[in-house]
Amino acid sequence: MTGEVDRATYDRVWQKTAELAGLAPGDLDPACTLESLGLDSSDAVVLAMELEEMTGRSIDVGIFLRFETIAEAAAEVARLIAGEGASPGTSPEAPG
Repeated sequence: MTGEVDRATYDRVWQKTAELAGLAPGDLDPACTLESLGLDSSDAVVLAMELEEMTGRSIDVGIFLRFETIAEAAAEVARLIAGEGASPGTSPEAPG
């Protein structure tokens, strides 16, 4: 993995994504996409807004559209919250 990832933020993204999809966090696969979960760009906006409220930081909704998987998007948001800036690195293991 490139750089440190704020695990608490990663877990928040994971949990909020599962909530929007109507699933338990443990039911998400790290390789899932918004589309495979039945979510779309309006759900990505909701996700970004909820994360902004939770973290107090601006979250670019494009993160959820640019990155292939939820795990990659969650890792990117966590890197941004940790103050490392954008990075194409890999994501940590999914929460279980």
